[in-house]
Amino acid sequence: MSDINLVRRHSLPIAKAKTLVQKEVDALSAEYDLSSEWHGNTLHFHRSGLEGRMHVTDSEVRLHATLGFLLRPFRGKLIDHVERSFDRLLPEREPAARAGKTARTAGSGH
Repeated sequence: MSDINLVRRHSLPIAKAKTLVQKEVDALSAEYDLSSEWHGNTLHFHRSGLEGRMHVTDSEVRLHATLGFLLRPFRGKLIDHVERSFDRLLPEREPAARAGKTARTAGSGH
């Protein structure tokens, strides 16, 4: 399994951040046959070969996803797609600080 861990800070009210996260996951659901459900402030999503969650707080969105064997080669493309979505949906808390806007944590590459 290969993991993706990203954190994006934002300056939105938590309800608005959750609405934007849901909107993006709804679009992905139609394209990639994802199922999702909220448990409190955490959106769990899954499909064959992919399990993940997005935890939304009043200051950040934390994404954790585990890719199965067949999706592992697409890890880089998936990270780029999620980061572009974060750029579009979640305004930065400090707009002048572009560097380090999304924190990546190394996931298991095995």
